[in-house]
Amino acid sequence: MEVFNTRRLTQNQRFKTAIPVGIVAAVILGFLAGKTSLIIGQSTGLGFGIINIGAAYLLAMIIQKVGRGVQERFSVLGGILAFVLVLISEAISLGLPFTSLFHLSTYRLVLNVILGNGIGTILTLLYDGYAIYTAYMNSRII
Repeated sequence: MEVFNTRRLTQNQRFKTAIPVGIVAAVILGFLAGKTSLIIGQSTGLGFGIINIGAAYLLAMIIQKVGRGVQERFSVLGGILAFVLVLISEAISLGLPFTSLFHLSTYRLVLNVILGNGIGTILTLLYDGYAIYTAYMNSRII
């Protein structure tokens, strides 16, 4: 009977707190990572997708500190929010305005660019996949 189990109640409350904090952090970190990648890309002419790994790690640390959970649901939350972070970062790094993030056609464009052909898209997929993996592995206390 878990009605009077206060430890479980506090874990549920911390998870419910980690969700909105994680969403806000994912949007802010995605925007900052995208702008950084855009500035570096414009000045050097090269893409800088590795910044998403650092942003995903920061997101995982935020979820870990706020949630303080050991369950796998914290890892799943970190992975899902890291995917959102990567999509926002890639959209901003393409030079799209922040208001375009509210249109679903923006994400179709981002996925078309990412899934295009060439060695740059393969590296982008590897960096973004590793960013999601990093957030998944570090979002909970192990």
